[in-house]
This record gives sequence, structure tokens and C-alpha cells, in this order.
Amino acid sequence: MYSIVGGDGKTYGPVSPSEIERWIREGRADAKTKVRREGETEWRELGTLHDFFPKTAPLPPTLGRLAGPRHFVIQSGLGVQACLLAAWHTYRQDPWRISGVVVLTFLAQFLMNNIPVAGLILAFLLNGPILGGLYYFCRQALRGSATGASDITGTIRERFLPCFLATTVSNLLAFGPLLLGLIPAAALAAGLDTISPAKLMERPGLAAAMALPLLGGSLAMLYLLLLWSLAVPLAACSSMDFWEALKTSWHGVRANLLRYFLLLMTLTALNLLGVLCLVIGLFITIPLTLLATMAAYDQIFRPGTADSR
Repeated sequence: MYSIVGGDGKTYGPVSPSEIERWIREGRADAKTKVRREGETEWRELGTLHDFFPKTAPLPPTLGRLAGPRHFVIQSGLGVQACLLAAWHTYRQDPWRISGVVVLTFLAQFLMNNIPVAGLILAFLLNGPILGGLYYFCRQALRGSATGASDITGTIRERFLPCFLATTVSNLLAFGPLLLGLIPAAALAAGLDTISPAKLMERPGLAAAMALPLLGGSLAMLYLLLLWSLAVPLAACSSMDFWEALKTSWHGVRANLLRYFLLLMTLTALNLLGVLCLVIGLFITIPLTLLATMAAYDQIFRPGTADSR
């Protein structure tokens, strides 16, 4: 019998060897997963136990980069507190490496985006895949199997197109309602010689006619961005194509809409607190935000018919 540390940082067990073998097949455990044999005190990596990963035999199906699900079982009842605790527990175990990888990645991304002319093209092509790499790194950190920058570069190399398309298509589709709100506002504004607050105050009906479509379009855009906010993590951490990632994110977030929104608001407040701490606090709050998001990802999406990365 064994105890095993799950991807959420919690200890499960005791479980039988056959149960662990089933978890390996389902992608819920891999060679880096921490286990402890009953009666022992030392935690070991699962890959060091030849009962599960024999040296001379082919390895069981594991959480490989190119193998992943086409279907997830979506769970409701997201635990906001559990996500925050899992993020803090993971960060506290390895703060320097987690903050270092996240900060250096954002710094490299900032420098890349500020290259004259070419930076615009690179930002358009790489910002989505880089973000996907950060999500994958943080998910691996939650599992205790993060390797560092190679998690990010590997994701960019192997999951570039799904991450790029998930970012680009979701942003374009979400911008649609705002554009629809801009059209009547622009048409009304075109009928005025000049636009000024004083002139609009004189005609409150016109001001309302211009403002309401913009407000409605903005709220619809934010709602769509919320529903698709897990599309990039799905594109990075599974073998889904971008459209499947968008649909799965939509259904997963909708099933946990209020609790997921509460988690995002809590993380937003946490980052505002990081800004107030002379900005230095962001070196902690941003990694915690990424970790908590991936803890929510692991709670919402369970592998269905195939293995996940």
C-alpha cells in the first residue's frame, strides 16, 4: 500500500499498487509523482519504483507532452479556498525557482515586445504560446515535477499553434460585441459637429443612446473573455486543438461561473495588494495567480477518455 501526493498538493491513500497503475494509465500520476510506501517515512519519485516503471520494460503510458485528451469530465463546485491553499503550498516549497522562472519569462517577453517593428510581430506570434508555457510550468509545479524554463520552451515548441490560435481567436471573437457596440455610438457621433461633455449633457437621450451599446458591448466582451480564459491552459496542457480548447473552457467555466469569478476577483485584489507593496509584491502575487489558476484548472477538468499532459 502507498500514500501519494496528488496534483493539488494533497496526500491521498493508502492505495493499492493496482490503483496507482490505473492512475498512471489515466495520466493522474507520472514518474515524478511523490509516493511513500506504507511503513516508510521517505517520499520517493514514482519513477524510481521498478514495480511501476521497470528499467527493462517499456514505460506505462504517462503524462507526455504529445499525448492528451480530446475529452474532459467537467467538475462543478470549484473550491476557491482549495485553489488558493494549493497555490500557496506549492509556492512556499520552491519560491525562488517559481518566482525566478515567471519573472524572467515576463522580462524576456517585455524585452521582445519592445523590439522596434519586429517586436509587434513577435508579440502577436509568441505571447499566447509563452503564456501557455507559463501555465504548463505552474501545473507541473503543482504536481511537484516542474523542470523550469524547459517547461516553457517545450510548450512553445510543441504546442505553439494551438496556444497561438486559442489566444488570437478568443480575443477576436470576444472583441466582436464591443465592435457592435461601437458602430451605433460612432454613427450617432458622426451626426454631431463636435463632441463635448457639455453638448452631451444638453442631450441626455443621445448620451444614453451612445453609452448603452458601448456598456453592453464591453460587458459582453468581458463575459466572453471570462468563459474562454482557460482555453490557453487547455491548449498548452492537453493535445486539444484550439477550437476544442475554446469549447471546453466555455463549458468548464460556465459550470463554475460564480466561484471561478470569485477566484479571479480574489486574485485581482491580491495583485493590487502586490502593487501597493512597492510593486515588489508582484514577484509573489503573479506566480500565486498562475498557480491558483492551474489549481482551478485541475479541479474543473478531469481526463475523460485519454491521458492529459
